[in-house]
Amino acid sequence: MEKWAPALLLLATLALSIAFSPWWNPWEYSLSALGSASNGVGGALFNGGLALTGISLTKIDSELIKTVGVLTVLVAAINIDFGLAHFAVAALLFVLLFTYILLHGDLLGASVSAALWASHWLLGVPPGIAIPELATIAFAAYHLLLK
Repeated sequence: MEKWAPALLLLATLALSIAFSPWWNPWEYSLSALGSASNGVGGALFNGGLALTGISLTKIDSELIKTVGVLTVLVAAINIDFGLAHFAVAALLFVLLFTYILLHGDLLGASVSAALWASHWLLGVPPGIAIPELATIAFAAYHLLLK
């Protein structure tokens, strides 16, 4: 159950945050857009859930996952309203998640994830970054939960 708690927390609070954010869609926004203070209850749900997810990750017996947990808490605390500081912490988090995927020898997951990030940054497709974020999280979660 220890490894499943972060995934369940993230899924539940993400779903609730999206339910309170009818303007949000993954094609045009980042996940972090849900955490803006201007998003009211949706923002509080997103950042609170992210912080709880991060704390639960720090309980897992892996230094890399513990570091992912700390960065997850920081992404919640230094939310999107903090601009460049948030970008730096979030970028570090996703680089570490990508590294986790590579360390598990998942060339397919790493390739799909890298292609989605490259498509966003180089071609502007999708215009929002939530899809590359979700793909990277999904591949990392797969290895954490099922491997």
